[in-house]
Amino acid sequence: MNIPTPAATLNGIANVRLPAWLLPDGWPLQAGEPVTADVRFDAGKIASMTPYQPEQDDLWNAHGALALPGLVEPHAHLDKTFTLARSRPSKPGLLAAIETLHQDRQHWTAADIRQRAGKALSWAAANGVTRLRTHIDWFDVEPPQAWLELSGMAQPGVTLERVALAPLSFFADAEAADRIARAVAQNGKDCLLGGFIHSSNWDPAAMTHLMHSAARWQLNLDLHIDEELSPVAHGLSWLADYLSESTFSGHICCSHGCALASGSEQQAQEILSVLAAQRVTLIALPMTNLLLQDAVTSRTPRQRGITLLKEAQAAGIPMLLGCDNVQDAFCPAGSYDPLDTLSCALFALQLENVFDQQSRLICDVGALTGEAQNVLPLAPGSDATLVLFPGSDSLTWPLHSAARLVIHHGRLTHQRTWNQELSHES
Repeated sequence: MNIPTPAATLNGIANVRLPAWLLPDGWPLQAGEPVTADVRFDAGKIASMTPYQPEQDDLWNAHGALALPGLVEPHAHLDKTFTLARSRPSKPGLLAAIETLHQDRQHWTAADIRQRAGKALSWAAANGVTRLRTHIDWFDVEPPQAWLELSGMAQPGVTLERVALAPLSFFADAEAADRIARAVAQNGKDCLLGGFIHSSNWDPAAMTHLMHSAARWQLNLDLHIDEELSPVAHGLSWLADYLSESTFSGHICCSHGCALASGSEQQAQEILSVLAAQRVTLIALPMTNLLLQDAVTSRTPRQRGITLLKEAQAAGIPMLLGCDNVQDAFCPAGSYDPLDTLSCALFALQLENVFDQQSRLICDVGALTGEAQNVLPLAPGSDATLVLFPGSDSLTWPLHSAARLVIHHGRLTHQRTWNQELSHES
């Protein structure tokens, strides 16, 4: 494949293989797979998307390379990232990781936060991420330093969203809950209210204050909820009951939801039914939850610790996959590449038809924001932003897909070819 010159502006791409979920009804098939596409650009936007026609000399020929729209990283922790070398937990499990990161905060200067978060954002951009949502620990009524430092750190072409992650106990006081919600709301549209909701801090009154404060300040919610394998975890069941009886005008994302896999099938289906009716999004985090759930020293885990993704999809619930923590006490691995997350989910959740259908789990901006998507990505008029995977195919993808070409608004911005697979340089 002749790769365009870095920073080149393209008229479009010919002969590119797009996933079935992205294509309009009636798109032709060949040998059971969608035929490749010609995608024309105009002023950084998509002008047209049509079945491939040979001999279009003004377009760059991708020779059947797989492509997706810009990738989404729906759940990260930029304040904690890349701290593993100095802060390793002494034992496995979620609560031990939390305690380790509490102790690591002594190192969190402005320079330290910006260096680590900047590295993470650079890696994400090079991997093709165009929207990244980070949760930021918040333990006081005033915004923490990491919240302030990250406010202007987005890479060109990457929308950065911030979630105020406070423990549920913080919302036990209604006035404190309102102050944090007001502070978040005053920081703009890409800021959300969050909360860590677990059996260890369960408080239904605090949950009510959290919901009321979010509604009062017109904030969307992204909750760390039921990150445990307890069959009697309270968070999602309480939220389902609340939404059945009360109106919440914003959008809600529920991250983790591991406990859904531990309770009864009837309880799970009742909760999923309500979440589907309210268009609540579930975000599964397979890498960290496989490491942290059912974690006991010198013992092979018996449970997978991941939410009910297939059942949620069957119920019509918007679903996403996120990396969660990267190279810190919660997760020693990770590279801010959504394909790594999807590869993990492929085996842990036994996913099928990964490129043509499940690739949506790392691309669906509408599932993250809750905003109505009247047209599919790459429809005429949308941003000419794509990620190409030269050398891969629909049977082996997302494995064997380290090579990457990232196109933002019709311009090649990042390139990682076969002899540069381990580099994150643009």
